[in-house]
Amino acid sequence: MKLTYAVVIEQTPNNYAAYAPEVPGCISTAKTWDEMLAMIREALTVHIEFLIEDGDPVPEPMMSIDDAIAYHSEALAKADKESLAEYGDAPATISTTFRIVEIEVPALQLETV
Repeated sequence: MKLTYAVVIEQTPNNYAAYAPEVPGCISTAKTWDEMLAMIREALTVHIEFLIEDGDPVPEPMMSIDDAIAYHSEALAKADKESLAEYGDAPATISTTFRIVEIEVPALQLETV
């Protein structure tokens, strides 16, 4: 079964980081762009496989790129500057990219949310 999820990818001065807003807890980091794309696909695939194995519902991919942009923008707006201050200055993000990522998972009985 093929699933496609919107993914947020940020490039910082030292690496790339990615997450899928519809799949809480599914994140990845990598040193290069190509490695990041491979790593987030692997992270999504493994995450979904674990959900299936555990009998948990699989998040139904419904988010568009525009939805991912709105989600990410809202999350940034909610960031508490005071809590960030306790960790020092956060490294500036060089760029944020939004992609649709397709993965292949076993065609088992899926319960979607």
